[in-house]
Amino acid sequence: MKNRKIITGLGMMAVMMAVATGCSKNVATTTQSSEATTTVPESTMSEEEKKLSDYKTYGMQKDPIPGIVELVKNYQYSKVNADARRMYNVFGRSDEDGLADLQTKLNDEAKVYESFDDTVTYVTKGYEPNSYVVFISSNVKFHDIDTKAPMLTWAYVMENPKDAFYMVENDKMTEDEKKYVDEVSKSEDIIALDAQMRKDLAAAVTSDIQLGTLYSIWVKNASTNESASAAETSAAAETSSAESSEEESTVESITETTKNEANISIAETKSGN
Repeated sequence: MKNRKIITGLGMMAVMMAVATGCSKNVATTTQSSEATTTVPESTMSEEEKKLSDYKTYGMQKDPIPGIVELVKNYQYSKVNADARRMYNVFGRSDEDGLADLQTKLNDEAKVYESFDDTVTYVTKGYEPNSYVVFISSNVKFHDIDTKAPMLTWAYVMENPKDAFYMVENDKMTEDEKKYVDEVSKSEDIIALDAQMRKDLAAAVTSDIQLGTLYSIWVKNASTNESASAAETSAAAETSSAESSEEESTVESITETTKNEANISIAETKSGN
């Protein structure tokens, strides 16, 4: 009897040890599984960051960053109110070089632009960290013209420091950045948006003879400017040096995404020029 009790006791201890060992293994497995899960990089990203980082999956995000929305407003304010200093701030500049010439140009443009309405930003992450590709749709009201014109433009935006945004001038963008913007512009979202705005612009232009005349002048001037630019480039290649103006690149940093006959830079939309 005594031996039976000892054997029974040993058996119970063996069962308890087996259960304890099993529980220990389960805890270890659970801990390892938990640790493996928390080390996955995606788990540290918010849903907004995921969407901004993968436009191919999630599409362009509509007005996701208040700081970029405000930056675009400042750009448009500068155009309408001929504020050269604010325009320089938009591009992250604090110098005075070319500021007077830019002021003259904006004075001319302010005679054309009355307001930018119904503005929406479509944003995705840029080529490098803390950068963004921003497409901007607006309905533009011109002085003395009743019908508003749809306009789609783009900008490459940097964030430095955090929550401080500025647009990058075209001539300061790297080739990789330019290629990335071109890639984003071919996304389904932007192609669809561009097609719709072209359709709306065509309807607006045909419905208002004054607006149609204005755009005809711009298209003609754009073709003339392209021809002149090609001639200047050829001449510059034959000389030892060529001059460039920073204020030109500043205003031209946002351009229309249309790449065919109506590829007009915002910088070129000046009355009679």
